[in-house]
Amino acid sequence: MRRLAYDITKTSMMLALALVLSILEAWLLPRGILPIPGFKLGLANIAILVTLYSVGKKEALLVAVLRSLVILFFGGNLIGFLFSLLGGIFAWGTMCLLCGRHHVSIFGVSIAGAAAHGTGQILAALWVMRTVYVITYLPYLVLAGCVAGALIAFLTIPIVKALDHIGNEMIQ
Repeated sequence: MRRLAYDITKTSMMLALALVLSILEAWLLPRGILPIPGFKLGLANIAILVTLYSVGKKEALLVAVLRSLVILFFGGNLIGFLFSLLGGIFAWGTMCLLCGRHHVSIFGVSIAGAAAHGTGQILAALWVMRTVYVITYLPYLVLAGCVAGALIAFLTIPIVKALDHIGNEMIQ
């Protein structure tokens, strides 16, 4: 019972962190400031990676989906929600496949998740724009996503280590 309460609390905190990081990123890095149109660093993915590694796969999906929904309800738009949701689901699925494998580090998981996120966004763009030409944007989005994924992993590692240490002490 103690573990369940701890996991619910941690998941709720990670959702709050994901929302704060999404808002902070939109505020600090307004559209057009980065060299690739539509590209974001994806700071909210720190919270999703932390959830994946320190709570579980289902909870990480919950954080990803709820973050997209809450952002939609508080000033987002439907197309942005679609891009965020589809990219997030692709990223989550990819990260779940790689997480926990001995030969794949958190860097590999994060980078692959970022590349999958870009792929999901391109699929959403194909559906919305109804043109195959958006596929030409995929290599740029994936490359930029890989760089961002490495940065996100770098920022996530100390958080996961700290939470695991705290969690082990609290549950005992």
